[in-house]
Order: sequence, then structure tokens, then C-alpha cells
Amino acid sequence: MPYHRQSAPVLPAAHELAATDSITTGLFRHVAESFILLAIAVALFRGFFAEGFMISTGSMAPALLGYHRRVVCPECHFQFARGAAVETEQDYRRIAQGSYDIGLQDPPLIRCPSCAFTDIAFQELPRTEGDQLLVHKHAYEFRDPRRWEVIVFRNPDDPREAYVKRVAGLPGEQIEIRDGEVFANGILCRKPLETQRGMKVPVSRWENQTLGTDPDARSGWVSLEKDSCWRSEGASLSLRSREFHPETPIDWISYRHWGRAGGQHESVVPLAEWPREAAIPKDSFSPLSYRSGELAYVGIMTDVERRTWLSRADDPAFHDAMNRLYEKSHLVGVVDESGYNAVDEAREHPVDEFFLSLTLKDLKGTGRFEIQLRDTENVFTAVIDFGQKECRLLRNDELVQQTSLPDSLNASSMDVEFSLFDNQALLALNGDVPFPPFQYETMETPQPVSQPVRFGAAQLDCTVHNVNLSRDVYYVTRTEQGPGNTVLADNEFYVLGDNSPVSVDSRVWAKPGVPRRALIGKPLVVHLPSSSCRVVWNGTPHDFRIPDFSRARLIR
Repeated sequence: MPYHRQSAPVLPAAHELAATDSITTGLFRHVAESFILLAIAVALFRGFFAEGFMISTGSMAPALLGYHRRVVCPECHFQFARGAAVETEQDYRRIAQGSYDIGLQDPPLIRCPSCAFTDIAFQELPRTEGDQLLVHKHAYEFRDPRRWEVIVFRNPDDPREAYVKRVAGLPGEQIEIRDGEVFANGILCRKPLETQRGMKVPVSRWENQTLGTDPDARSGWVSLEKDSCWRSEGASLSLRSREFHPETPIDWISYRHWGRAGGQHESVVPLAEWPREAAIPKDSFSPLSYRSGELAYVGIMTDVERRTWLSRADDPAFHDAMNRLYEKSHLVGVVDESGYNAVDEAREHPVDEFFLSLTLKDLKGTGRFEIQLRDTENVFTAVIDFGQKECRLLRNDELVQQTSLPDSLNASSMDVEFSLFDNQALLALNGDVPFPPFQYETMETPQPVSQPVRFGAAQLDCTVHNVNLSRDVYYVTRTEQGPGNTVLADNEFYVLGDNSPVSVDSRVWAKPGVPRRALIGKPLVVHLPSSSCRVVWNGTPHDFRIPDFSRARLIR
């Protein structure tokens, strides 16, 4: 049998052993001392400069999240956070204080805020803890908080509790909330661009198109032009113009806020005569009614209802009116609905302040790109004219702002932002504002706007990416729980939560003002956002928190 000769092991000398032990001991000591020094540095940093806080409620959603579940709509793939129920009735009464979005139990099914799909299983999703903030504790030693800054402060009635809200009123001001807006000493408080970015609430994204088979579900983004050159390319759009003639009209992509069911709005279309072979519906038993040459419907007509009525008569005029009524009933106004809260149509308010952002790439030609935003009274048009090398702002077709495009502007890729928050039209190109925001006054309260935006181009080839439509926060007046306006003392601040329908803040507190002595500091970053995973063990689900560092972000 063959074998392999093994040589005897070579033992290290005594001084080599001593050297090895010394190196090992030194390395261990170095690591241990490093950890100790790091712990001391963190303790000093947290004790003297910054401190961490975790958010438990949804009063600042969607900017800052409390306990929630992350949802992906199975139809349109829209991703959003929905507030999760608190654990005990005592917590509910202390935290929610009458809010209607967070109860003692999570609902089994919820609705997508983008496509209105109503059968999303919610309780099966893992629960996620709130965002964790790193707070600069000395930010306000040498200055007061500015309007719209996010602050952390102690509950004046219970110093053990810390709140995070946004400053809306400054010392000595008289604060009033009217038609969803904040007024200080009778003057509308307008948000700068950076604040708008941090507060805007998503309404729709191009990439979240409804793909289901439900005939009552349609994409909000459509081309209304008969011979449109726009082509969908998944998450983006491309335009290849047939000609670059100066008289080429704008090729538009429009957004229609399309509802699927429910609602209390009334839609009306003309119909000269009701068909003889069909029985006229009685108002008390049907949402459909016919009166004085008009066909009306209350709420959203489903496809089943439409086909049922079409089957009762062969009159072409009746069919045409019924089809138009079906389409019109689905166009609903944008309201202050948030995916974070439960749907409560009785408490919703019309919103007419919008923010559109998109990215232009692969630009060719000397034409123009235009965006139109609509509120209750006005239509504002932002024009980026590459042939004239200028940008213009029009209000109801009247020129109100005009300037040259910056020479430094990179035409190969351009981020465009256009908003109508707080009665001001604001345009930004690659983050820079080419002309001052145009401020204007309105006379009417917000009314439902179902088609708030459209964008298009002429004499231009381009691709459009990252199309996002958002809305402003609508501050709900809580006059049943407090005065309609508040006069602040010289050392007090008026604070509001971004998630206005459910936030417990200065609107409802017996003492609305937050005293300067209660300030803790300014949140700098969400340094430890989290996600969760669910593991089923012995038939029992267990949720585990997993740090999600990819969502770490600065606070605006």
C-alpha cells in the first residue's frame, strides 16, 4: 500500500511566540479602544449636538412616516405608505385624539390613491416602524425657526413627549386658516420651491399606468390629439415630430383624474328626448335622471350600468348621450385624499394647487415645450422655447413673465418643475428659477379640477421621463375644536402637521402656541428609515425591522 511521508511540524521559537501574542494583544486592544472612543464620541455628539428621535404617528406623512405598512398596488404598481394601527386603546386616544385614519384595528382591504383599486389586502403586509430623525439640538440657540421649517419640540403639558411639526406662524402674528391656506396678519403665506418639494403629495405618475381588465379603470394620462406623435415607452414617453414647420400645433398629453366608483358629484349631458321604449328612471330610486332635455347621473356610472341602459333602447342619440355621461361621470376633481389615511369622502376637500415635475432628454429641433397647469380660475402656461432661446409664462394666454434661457443650461437633459402652490406660478429648470415666482390673487374658493395639467411640444423631438403630478397640502380648518384664528405671543410659534386631516397640532390644542423654551431642535436627516419583513413561524407571523439606508434623506 503506498503512503505519503509527512514531515515533522516546525515549532516557532519562544521569542516568535511572544511576538505573535504581542501583536494579537495589541490588535485586540486597538479595536477595543476604537469602539470605546467611538461610543464616547457618539455619546458626546448626541449629548451636546444631535439626538435621535423615532416618529410614531402619521401627522407629517408622506414626508415623514410613523408606524405604517408599505403597499404596492397590484394593478398600477403605485407604491405608497399606509398608516398602521396603534397597539392599544390608550395609545389610540393619546396619539390620534379623534383622528379617523388610524384606529384600533387595521382594515382588511384598502384603496389605491392612484388608480382607486379597492381590493388591496392590507393586514397581510408587514408593519414597519416610523422614520428615525437626527435632530440638531443647538440650531435655534442663535436664531428662531423660520416659516415652513420642520422642528422638534416638547409637549408643554408633558415634557416627556416630543412632537415633530412644521412651523406655520411666527411670534406675534395672527394666524388664520382659510380655504386650505395659511394667512399671517391677513397675508397669504407662500412656500418656496424647496419647501414645496418636501411637502407635495403624490397624485399620479406616468409609470403607474392601470394595466387591469376592469373597464371602469383607465389611465389618467392620455393623448387627446387625433394624430398624436407621442409614443409610450414603458416608464417614459417619446415624441418624434413628423415635421418642423413653424405652424405645427402643440401635440398634447393630458391628465384626467379618472375615478372608478362612488362619489356624490353630478354629471349632466344634453338629451333632447328620452326614448319611448325605455322607462324613465325615478329620481328617488336611481342615480340616473332625465329632466328638461338633460340626462344626469349622481356619482360614477359603472360600465355594467351603462350597458344595462344601452340595452333598453336603440335610439342613436340616447346611446351617444349615455356614453358621454359615462365618460363625464368618471372625471372627478382632485381632493385632499392621501394614501396614508383611510378614505372618508365626507371629509374630502377640492384641491386646485398642483406641482408637475418631469425630465426632458434627447432634445432635437428648434421648437418649444409647454406645460399648462389649471386652478379654479386660471390656466398658466410655461413655455420653453429652444428656437428663441427663452422661457415665457402666460396667464390665461396673456404674457406675464419672460426671460432668456441661461447659456449654462444643459439642453441634452433638463429637469423641469412647474407649480401653482399658494397662488404663485413657479417654474424651475435644472433646479434654477429663471424668473421670480408670479404671485396672483384669487376670488373663489377651490372648486373641483378634474383635468389639472397637460404638457406637449411642437417642432421638437424629445423623450420625457419621471412624469410626476402632485398637489399641495390642504390645511383643514378645525373650528369646531378651536378658534378660527390665533394671535401668538412674542415667544410662541404656530405649528401644523403636513397630514392635515389627522394631525393633532396648533389647530386643536387649548394653547395653540408652542413656546420658545419647548424647542428641542431642527431635524437634519432621516438617518435610519426602515422596512420590514414577515416570517411565519409555527403558524404565527413575526415582523422584523430591517434598516433601509437607501431611503436616508435630508429633511425639507
